[in-house]
Amino acid sequence: MKHVIALFDRLCLALAWLSGLIAAGVMSIIFVGVVMRYVFRRPLAGGFELIEVGMGLMVFTALPWLVRQRGNIRVTVLSDRFAPLAARLADLAGQLLGAGLMGLIAWRVWLQGERLTNFGEVTMSLRIPKGLIAQGMSLMLVLTALAFLFCALECLRRQYPDNAAQTGGGVR
Repeated sequence: MKHVIALFDRLCLALAWLSGLIAAGVMSIIFVGVVMRYVFRRPLAGGFELIEVGMGLMVFTALPWLVRQRGNIRVTVLSDRFAPLAARLADLAGQLLGAGLMGLIAWRVWLQGERLTNFGEVTMSLRIPKGLIAQGMSLMLVLTALAFLFCALECLRRQYPDNAAQTGGGVR
């Protein structure tokens, strides 16, 4: 199982790098668009659509790595005071809840992508199929759900130190 998790982590890291490349592309498109608008008095054709799609893809490709790195927001008002076993159970419940929610959202986004594809929806100027964009985001959400599940598995196997309640439940 460790090999599967290690391979999945490499995939998540590659997606995080892809997210960074998309961010660099979005910044480049914004720069070129500004230069073209104010220097040449001609806006970059399709620039807004590329930025819009790029921003969505940037966020969704970064989510699996964020979850694997435990970078999601945690409210620890009470959980910092939990006993080690209670902290472990709360962490497990949170990971399973995250996996379930990501799975549900992935399913709904996939169905919306199917609807958009069936109606032939495309972006206005570049004619990018909106359904494919939504379904790509849905696949990233499925990977995010898997990331939560792997975190839950690690939570089950992790040995918490005696001072886990003071250190945030032993979360790395």
